[in-house]
Amino acid sequence: MRKYLILAAVLLASAPVMRAEEFPADSVLTATDTLSLQDSVAESIYMSYDSLMTYLGDAVRMSDYLEKALDSQVEKNRARKVQGYRVRIYFDNSQDARQISEQIVDSFSVRHPGVPVYRSYDNPYFKVTVGEFRSRSDAMRFLEAIREEYPTVFLVKESFSTI
Repeated sequence: MRKYLILAAVLLASAPVMRAEEFPADSVLTATDTLSLQDSVAESIYMSYDSLMTYLGDAVRMSDYLEKALDSQVEKNRARKVQGYRVRIYFDNSQDARQISEQIVDSFSVRHPGVPVYRSYDNPYFKVTVGEFRSRSDAMRFLEAIREEYPTVFLVKESFSTI
């Protein structure tokens, strides 16, 4: 059925072009009219949701009731955890591990702003993990991108908050 609909649409779109060749020169419908009609049909572009929201900008307003409902949903889901991946860039238990982990957190934050950095102490190890990735492939892409800076990096599966 879908094939027939597509075929019908193609035939209807090409029909004015075929008829334009059959009409005499003094006819109301000329070849240039049919070409402009065909061009306008071919150039009709539909906006995606993201581009529509960017286009509308501040013109989108929510009622107070809707804002309260949205806020309550966010609060309800704040404690919800999701399984994902992080990249461990440091893991050590030496005497100066605390200082080294602090330096690594600072240097990573400067080199990669916007990427979350977590420093933790799990007796006897100081650990520094970065990022929050839902898929293993995204985490591996990031791991490969920073492997030159941190050659001992590896993936860690962890739970983290969705909000």
